[in-house]
Amino acid sequence: MKKKEVKRLLRENPDFEAWLMQDASRISSIRANPETAGELFRRWNDRKKGRIDFGTISQKTKRASEMLTNMTSIMEMMADYNKKQVEQEP
Repeated sequence: MKKKEVKRLLRENPDFEAWLMQDASRISSIRANPETAGELFRRWNDRKKGRIDFGTISQKTKRASEMLTNMTSIMEMMADYNKKQVEQEP
């Protein structure tokens, strides 16, 4: 990887750049050999995939809960309607 490619990679992935800044040895290894940036990026990306995004999960859970509440409400209305129909039959 050339220096220009490393700069572009860092510009496109500010989280990766922040991760690199956390450890001085990572920065020095990239400065000594820009080729290591690709390997470090793969390592960072794999580590990132393992994280659980609780914000997204909570949003999806809230949406599923709302949908289930709506379905329960509809089912209750249908049950009430059926009870009224049965009571009205002679």
